[in-house]
Amino acid sequence: MSIDCVIGIDPGKMGAIAVFRPGKKVEVIKMPKELSELKEWFTYMKSICEPIVFVEKLQLRPDDLTADNPGKAFRVQKMLSDFERLKAIIEFCNVPYVLVHPQKWQNELKLKIKGEEKPQRKRRYKDVAAQYYPGIKVTMQNCDALLIMHFGRHVLVANPTWVRSNLPTRILMGFLGPK
Repeated sequence: MSIDCVIGIDPGKMGAIAVFRPGKKVEVIKMPKELSELKEWFTYMKSICEPIVFVEKLQLRPDDLTADNPGKAFRVQKMLSDFERLKAIIEFCNVPYVLVHPQKWQNELKLKIKGEEKPQRKRRYKDVAAQYYPGIKVTMQNCDALLIMHFGRHVLVANPTWVRSNLPTRILMGFLGPK
């Protein structure tokens, strides 16, 4: 597998995309309002490099479906639907990708602090991302994408076997070729 670009995606309306290419400035972009715009972007990226994408895995949590907040259930449904569309677009563009549970990238980068409240955690993650990438304007919106991309860079070197074992089977077969 030849890779010269690592992309980290924090999906969702307030998410972002971070792109690392050796010798180039790290780029960050907001998640587009229309996911269909990503098809053209991934096609362009494949024309200039060999990317791999690390996408934060979204899933339902027990507190997402409470009777006292039916609007939240609708928003979560929409977010999960958009997540599935994002995966379909990445697959359609034939870009290798790995779904990464938030606990995995946060633990691997040694970011977790037990009992920390979300606002404190987000501010700290923003500060950590700014330390890793001082030339980038790090915001609350793009810090997770930068850290997911950083995780991807790290795990590709430290544990490429984990990366291979977490590629979707169809994508993995494309890299291995027929036997």
